[in-house]
Amino acid sequence: MSESQCDMESSEELEPSRRGRRPKTSRSCRAGLIFPVSRIERFLRRGDYAERIGSGASVYMAAVLQYMTYDIVDIAGNIAANDHKRRIAPRHLHETIHCDSELQWLLGGTILPQGRATSKKRPAASTRRGRGKKTAHSVRRSHNAAVAA
Repeated sequence: MSESQCDMESSEELEPSRRGRRPKTSRSCRAGLIFPVSRIERFLRRGDYAERIGSGASVYMAAVLQYMTYDIVDIAGNIAANDHKRRIAPRHLHETIHCDSELQWLLGGTILPQGRATSKKRPAASTRRGRGKKTAHSVRRSHNAAVAA
């Protein structure tokens, strides 16, 4: 939901003929959240988690889920930017969960599809592209490095 959908002043100007009636606003808008409060309440009631569920429980749950989602996506975005990527891949989410101690405690047992293990130090990329012919100089240099090790 964008802020314009939650803006009460603009909706009052559109309907001047209705006196005494307040325009309908969702509970998500009233709470200032993006996550759907009503849908979360429906899931809580159908989930048989408790006999009674307070009206504030779904608002609180939506706020927690929104905060956690923002935090995870923010850290994963930073990791993607460090990899010089513009999109967040499952690998970035996996690294996010396993680098942060609190997220590791909470989501440590979660399996992400295509979320490969965190990479150790990657070797520096060579400036040479493609698979050209090996020159005698590069063969000697790799042989000398192997002998020295």
